[in-house]
Amino acid sequence: MNIHLKNGWPRLSANNISLLISKLTRRVFLLALLLSLLSGQVLAQAFSYAQAYPGVNYASAPLTDRVTRLMADIDSGKVTLAFDAQGRGYLDSLLEALHIAASSQALVFSKTALKTRFVTAATPRAFYFNDDTYVAFTQNSRSLEIATLDPNLGPVFLVFSQDPEGPSLEREMNRCLRCHDSYSMTGGGVPRFLLSSVLANENGEIVTHEVSIITDTSTPLNRRWGGFYVTGTHGSQEIMGNFVIDDLGKLRNMDLTANGNKTELSAFMDTSPYIGSGSDIVALLVLEHQVEVQNKLSRLNFESRTRIHEQGDISDNELEEFVTPLVESLFMLHEVPLTDTVAGTSGFTDYFQSLGPVDSRGRSLRELDLNKRTFKYPLSYLIYSDAINALPDKVKNFLYQKIRQVLAGETSDDVFDRLSENDRTAITAILRDTKPEILQP
Repeated sequence: MNIHLKNGWPRLSANNISLLISKLTRRVFLLALLLSLLSGQVLAQAFSYAQAYPGVNYASAPLTDRVTRLMADIDSGKVTLAFDAQGRGYLDSLLEALHIAASSQALVFSKTALKTRFVTAATPRAFYFNDDTYVAFTQNSRSLEIATLDPNLGPVFLVFSQDPEGPSLEREMNRCLRCHDSYSMTGGGVPRFLLSSVLANENGEIVTHEVSIITDTSTPLNRRWGGFYVTGTHGSQEIMGNFVIDDLGKLRNMDLTANGNKTELSAFMDTSPYIGSGSDIVALLVLEHQVEVQNKLSRLNFESRTRIHEQGDISDNELEEFVTPLVESLFMLHEVPLTDTVAGTSGFTDYFQSLGPVDSRGRSLRELDLNKRTFKYPLSYLIYSDAINALPDKVKNFLYQKIRQVLAGETSDDVFDRLSENDRTAITAILRDTKPEILQP
């Protein structure tokens, strides 16, 4: 096909126009076909949970989590959020509406977010949390990232728009689940929250995967919080926080003591764009425990609902398989002991302990130890959570039975011997006043 130019514009004959339209039509068709195939792949990926866990209906069941309930109140006009055009958008107002304390702030400079291009050591992502919801703020991003524990569906991932005309909420079904899935969406995993420790440079890029790990309470402190900023004191205990790889020579001789026990971050970054000035070590310890328990709970929820859906029931042997790991995490049996005193800087310690509930002697499962272990009484405060209350009755009753056996010292598994008699007695008394149904056969 020949195209002649006159005065800088193409001069097309009728035949040429016909040929051009024909070619464009074929290209549009091929593009549409490609998009259709890609869309099919995305949908197949998004709904793989529907195939592996038909009793959960992860993609289609209505959401009942804290964030969805708040958005309903916003849409109805019952709640109004304030927008800060010069700063953090809806963040401050949203945290208040979700009952998330600013003192829970954690700063992450590794590129482990959706909007990775905005995350560097100078501009880390900040996230804030309460018992079931996590909100992440990234400078210059037009959205907030949210993860929340839906009582029935487990971890759900959402994008909250920073539109000054009004916020909107969109569920994220694919990009987040590429990582926040136990087995990469192959159908054998369940959604999970994720804490990782990496070595990152000034740009937030991971410089080596040799020490990149997913962490939980069994991870030694000297392997935790790589890619995080950490404020607070921890004595002689080493941590990987505040370790920015600005010189590859640091990898050959990693001195973790140099950046430990920092009570402020001015040597690393400007904290003025953020709500708080720190990244509290006590909040991070609590977060590590919380994420571990919630992931075990999600596994139990998905597996038990699927068995009940497919079989009409679930056997005690199956319950034992899925309940036991959760019980071990609830009782904090695999937590690495602290070898020195830990203290935070943000006020999170006092705030968290004030939440209760308390027994007749003023004791609470939220009381912190911070000398030899994180919590004073080793049974998780998440025992009060909506997600545990929402478990199928047979599953919940089996879980409570296991807890009673542990507290009575009637388990055959040696791992539960780590609980002292004093711990068992105190926990039993706290539950008797704050959640007595657990103790009732």
